[in-house]
Amino acid sequence: MRKWLMPKNATVALHELQGPGMAEFVVNTNGQETKAEIVINNVKYEATASNKNLAKAKASEKALRDLMFAQMTRLKQQRSVAQKPIAAVPDKVDGVPVKSEPDDAMDCINSEDFPMEHLASFALHKLFVQWEAEGFEVPCIKSSRAKTAAPPTPTAENGTAGKTSYLPKVTKSASDLPPDASMHHPTALFAYMRPQIAYEDLGSNNDQLNREFMAGLRSDGHYFVGKGRSKKLARKAAAIDACKELFGVVFDDSVLNG
Repeated sequence: MRKWLMPKNATVALHELQGPGMAEFVVNTNGQETKAEIVINNVKYEATASNKNLAKAKASEKALRDLMFAQMTRLKQQRSVAQKPIAAVPDKVDGVPVKSEPDDAMDCINSEDFPMEHLASFALHKLFVQWEAEGFEVPCIKSSRAKTAAPPTPTAENGTAGKTSYLPKVTKSASDLPPDASMHHPTALFAYMRPQIAYEDLGSNNDQLNREFMAGLRSDGHYFVGKGRSKKLARKAAAIDACKELFGVVFDDSVLNG
């Protein structure tokens, strides 16, 4: 089992499930946001994130979810049609009441009829990403297949194209900051240091004259909340706090006021 059950992000799992005929992603970038769209079985899936790879992974996860549930529903319906009528069980045998067992066969799906390997590989990947986001060091995982086999596909979220690990060997620390870190845009710098972390939209207040949006992000065991006059400014504020707390970055005034 370990020979094929390797962590794979949603984009890779979806591509393997759909095969070479899978549609291409349509990616559009607007400022600090990137939107990825893909059509699977005439259904459009889209997601927005801080970078292209993360947006594609989020859209792929939505498509994977729907494909899996559709497959389960289809298998359940096929089994229901093929199921033969079962003879009625008597209420009593020799005067002794017989306890009838509920027939829940239709609620179960045989694992051999379901693409479990794709779902399990993605589940492993998602678990490792969550652990890494909480500050744990995730080791490099290599396939035990023969050398003639194709190399494992790299993680889309971290952009490590051409490498054999699915996650970074070591979580970036302050020593990995670029020399001019204080001059970088906060959201761009945080995306570089923690590429797998997505912002959470926490909504806004109801004041139409002084509208204020809120955004949150969870990383390294901390939760940061930013506020601003727009969603972008709210994410920027959250990134400023995160970079200061986690990496000790004090941004230049031109960045803070820009």
